[in-house]
Amino acid sequence: MSFGRAIVATSNAVDRVCLTLAKAALVGMVAAIALQIVARYGLRSPPSWTEELARYLMVWGGLLGASAAFRRSIDPAVVRRDEAGSDRSARFAKIALAVSVLIFLLPILYYSFFAAGFDWSRSFLMRNLARASSGLGLNLIFVAAAIPTFCIVILIHLAARLVAGPLKPQAANAPDIV
Repeated sequence: MSFGRAIVATSNAVDRVCLTLAKAALVGMVAAIALQIVARYGLRSPPSWTEELARYLMVWGGLLGASAAFRRSIDPAVVRRDEAGSDRSARFAKIALAVSVLIFLLPILYYSFFAAGFDWSRSFLMRNLARASSGLGLNLIFVAAAIPTFCIVILIHLAARLVAGPLKPQAANAPDIV
């Protein structure tokens, strides 16, 4: 197996996991909100943790879903160019995509793991390690980890898009994310 195929296979496997987890987060979010509504208006005694759980599931589900959209090139874009071609325009589109994604993600990854001067003890993740949510008592590193996870997944998908282009739908009229 070539290096390019290995990147694409890794991206496809990561995409399947992310899409499954994004769907599960969406279902969990809807269930938590439904429980909140039933408990608030039906039982007049809403639990304090449902809103917080729905919010955290929205963060994870949104970022994982956004990574699936990026892999398929259905994310918002200012300019669309065909990445699949071999002409100069396609090469420029790939370079512009790579540069813009790296400019955006690398500082986020750096500050997720380090602070100024490579001080990991003051990083975004370490600051959240010392905090817990009020409703669930959940250590907030589990929520904060969504951001560097998203960045790493996007970098894997970027490598796959540079090698093979975005994923294509199976049929012309079928929805891409099912």
